[in-house]
Amino acid sequence: MKFLKTNKFLTGALILAAAGILSRVIGVIFRIPLTNIVGSYGMGLYQMVFPLYALLLIVSSAGVPVAISKMIAKRREDHEYCKTVLYNAAFLLGAIGLVVSIIFAGISGLLASIQGENISIIYLAIAPSVFIVCIIAAFRGYFQGLQNMVPTAVSQIVEQVVKVTVGLTLALILIQQSVELAVFGAIVAVTISEIVALIYLWVTYRFSAKKKTTKKVKPNLDKKLMKEILLTSLPITAMATIFPLILVFDSMVIVNFLRWGGAEGREATQLFGIQSGVVHTLINLPAVIGVALATAIVPAISRLLKKQKVDEAHQKGKQAILITVAVATFFTITYLIFAPLILNILYGSTLNGEHHDIAVNLLRIESIMIIFLVLSQTFSAILQSADKSKLPLIAIAIGGGVKVIFELVFLVPVGIYAVSISNILCFAVAGSINAYFVYKHFFSRQKYQKKVIL
Repeated sequence: MKFLKTNKFLTGALILAAAGILSRVIGVIFRIPLTNIVGSYGMGLYQMVFPLYALLLIVSSAGVPVAISKMIAKRREDHEYCKTVLYNAAFLLGAIGLVVSIIFAGISGLLASIQGENISIIYLAIAPSVFIVCIIAAFRGYFQGLQNMVPTAVSQIVEQVVKVTVGLTLALILIQQSVELAVFGAIVAVTISEIVALIYLWVTYRFSAKKKTTKKVKPNLDKKLMKEILLTSLPITAMATIFPLILVFDSMVIVNFLRWGGAEGREATQLFGIQSGVVHTLINLPAVIGVALATAIVPAISRLLKKQKVDEAHQKGKQAILITVAVATFFTITYLIFAPLILNILYGSTLNGEHHDIAVNLLRIESIMIIFLVLSQTFSAILQSADKSKLPLIAIAIGGGVKVIFELVFLVPVGIYAVSISNILCFAVAGSINAYFVYKHFFSRQKYQKKVIL
């Protein structure tokens, strides 16, 4: 415990990891009864909406929390500066998020027609979330820069609890009308949960701000500061956009390709729901560890490099990598051995016969991807900390290209398994390239800190 008290990086990572795992567990708990309510077809509809939503969130807000945390970490003793960064980031993100939400709602009908399902109302339900999450991202980046991970962690849990409570209630009520309306109710709950999380973060900030300063100085909008936030966040945003963009591609083509391969319309949607809604939910659970470590690494290593403490920065990088490998190995082995048992416990009443066997096979295949996925996240964060944000962009772009080409060639003859295999190839390639970049630009250059600081 004494070690954790003196190591804010690991303490913050553990807090975020614990909250992330709890959030994922709550998310799994949400999806199990939701799947039982709306069926695999309804989950297919649910998953058709989320890839584009996730992409728009990343385009509008993903890089900014990292940019804010880096900026604040280097000057966190200056409370007025930190407040000004938050104020400008919130204004900038709010403006971007509002525009994106309006456009998202406006093209909902077009998107639904492309995907071949009557889901335009579901897109309308989730569109406001983009604006709200953008504001949330600014507050989270502010607290992470101060290496205070508790508000981010609590807000994640608040989101999930509200989503589960409201979502399942609405789904149970609306399933009496139709599957589409039940999914609509579950999606509306996402928007409501983001509103509650934002209220929590704002209240937390107000209380913490009063403790840190006695004088009331209203921050001003600063175009130079907003430009700095944008320039710092752009490479990170571009990198974070690539895989969600590929998932949007998946949501647009997989069902159609499966139909061309012989699956009937409803069966194709069900298979997509099993792969993206059931299996991917379980695969994303260990990915939470990678996200938590990545979030904690950036401000910690950035601050050490600013102070030219290169050896300490290297040590924290090694700690993160070792933790990542240990966690990824545990989950990979667990899924490989216990896939049938896990799916029976979680989805036994929904996945029967051939669908159950397909889910087991998909989970075992994608379990191999876990170590590449979480290591790639950790490597990317280390490179971002060292002001090498463009390098992970190259890695994930190449990995994503491999995935898309593999799917286009093998989806029709191989079927849904081609999606899982392509995911492994994507992160195996991206992780390997990132590993090379980390060795070359972080661990093997003892004097590179001058380039970082200047």
